[in-house]
Amino acid sequence: MRALLTAFSFLTIIPVPTRPELAPGELGRAAAWFPAAGLVIGLILAGVDWCGAALWGSLVASALILGAALLVTGGLHIDGLIDAADAFFGRRDREGMLAIMKDSRAGALGVASGICLLVIKFAAYASLSGADRWRLIAAAPVLGRMAMVMGLAWFPYARSAGTGLGFADQTRGRHAVVAVTVAAAAAFALLSLRGLVLTAGAALVAALCAAYWQRRLGGLTGDIYGAINEVVEVMVLLSASAAPWR
Repeated sequence: MRALLTAFSFLTIIPVPTRPELAPGELGRAAAWFPAAGLVIGLILAGVDWCGAALWGSLVASALILGAALLVTGGLHIDGLIDAADAFFGRRDREGMLAIMKDSRAGALGVASGICLLVIKFAAYASLSGADRWRLIAAAPVLGRMAMVMGLAWFPYARSAGTGLGFADQTRGRHAVVAVTVAAAAAFALLSLRGLVLTAGAALVAALCAAYWQRRLGGLTGDIYGAINEVVEVMVLLSASAAPWR
């Protein structure tokens, strides 16, 4: 339970009781429960969608989901995507890209990438329909957080210091196995075999993104973890809203 609460405290702005000092290895145990925190986030978003659709219809509800997701997470992950996009489009060497991601200022291409992501998410949410709509809304944050744990456990950290270093140092393969198992179980409970297919696709996209950034930077950073989460969420939503699934 303590590990789950720690995961909530890092991934959301939801106030939860936590200890002022973390026990050795607690960050790794917390990472294993990132998908469980993602499930709570997803269910909150599904509730927002239900209320919004009942009052205003699916288009307004889709916009409210985006706002609720930014509010609940404090914009943590999309901030990482914006910084990663700035580094990607900057065409610098390794040190230059790391410096760009460390800079608190956002470049034009990074902001444009964040806007594009939100527009794509909105369109994907709006295209979801039927009984599985709320299930897919709930599943996407689960698989995005699973992808982050895969990056933490199976790819090196690119810096000698940073926000994500503590998690990267303490997250092991066994924690990633727990995270994938939790995510797969949640996806199956929500969407049956379709959920397992989406889980496999999310794992593949996460591995490809992480491998790309490892080749460019020699490892991942906190911003890259957030970017991977956002990319995987978009992949899940686009896959679920594609014509063959309807």
